[in-house]
Amino acid sequence: MRSRYSAFVLANGDYLYETTYVSKRKGNSKDAYLRSAKETKWLKLEIVSATLDQVEFKAFYLNKKFQPEVLHEKSNFKFENGKWYYVDGVFYS
Repeated sequence: MRSRYSAFVLANGDYLYETTYVSKRKGNSKDAYLRSAKETKWLKLEIVSATLDQVEFKAFYLNKKFQPEVLHEKSNFKFENGKWYYVDGVFYS
């Protein structure tokens, strides 16, 4: 999770795409990840809880209008062929 957050901060669309589970990449192109990352000013990551394959986190950021917001999600990951992949997540408001 921390590496994906860092990739969002650095606007590394290639890494975000490559660490998304293959069956979940549809609709999540490298360019889409890059646009999303560039449109957001990320401030900090807070890990709420974690298990082997699940991470609940809060990512603090400024939106396009420079207003503070929080992305609160419980993400599911899968370990395959020696690598971790983001599968999906549940968003909290």
